[in-house]
Amino acid sequence: MTAMTIRPSLLDDDIAAAFEREKSLFMARNTERCGHLLVRFGLDEADIGFAISAAFTLDEARNWQQIEVTVPLAELRREGGPDHGLISAFGELDEGISAARIARLFAPLSVAQRMAGGRRD
Repeated sequence: MTAMTIRPSLLDDDIAAAFEREKSLFMARNTERCGHLLVRFGLDEADIGFAISAAFTLDEARNWQQIEVTVPLAELRREGGPDHGLISAFGELDEGISAARIARLFAPLSVAQRMAGGRRD
């Protein structure tokens, strides 16, 4: 799912097409890892960057987490096109999801989890 916080008319066709392509690839890569995944995008607070955030869950309890990355608009309007900036941005979002998964593996057990496993420590 995607939520938009920017008018599409502010994006030229090249940026919009590259964004949709990279977002689709990102969603496909993370379908198995995330129970729910929401991508939001828009201008950053200073209106000089293109902010992309991903809100996601890793478990059935729907504990939401969020990561965000900003690409300078100048990077998207380079002569070589917006692809490099967007590929890097979605790569950072992938790394954020991976880091959250690793942190979850090493997080201490809750009281309920310890009791369910018969542990008292």
